[in-house]
Amino acid sequence: MSKVENAALVCSRCGEETPHDVAYAGRLLVKITCTRCGKTFERDLRAEYLTDLRRRVATKPKRMLKRFCRHPLGFVSSLPKTVAAKPRDLLTDVSLVWGTVRPRPHRRSTRMCDRGQQPGKR
Repeated sequence: MSKVENAALVCSRCGEETPHDVAYAGRLLVKITCTRCGKTFERDLRAEYLTDLRRRVATKPKRMLKRFCRHPLGFVSSLPKTVAAKPRDLLTDVSLVWGTVRPRPHRRSTRMCDRGQQPGKR
């Protein structure tokens, strides 16, 4: 599950302690972004993520059983919501891990500019 947390860190660009967004995919730290200047530190974690994902999938039944034993009613009542959310969480993780390495370039259409119109407006 992707998670973004906030932390006060010293920014290499700002030179002082500023709030940062810290993004995790599963249990792995993927990127850190300064909320003041936008400086981002990203890591290529594709291989590590796949290893972590395999381990998480393999241990999921055991973790679910532990949770069921601790709180049976809470587990059963939350099951429909958590089962429905897992594919979305997985897609968010994958897009975070693969998206940081290969960003999709934004391509502006020059056709509109050639006609004297601004891009994005028709």
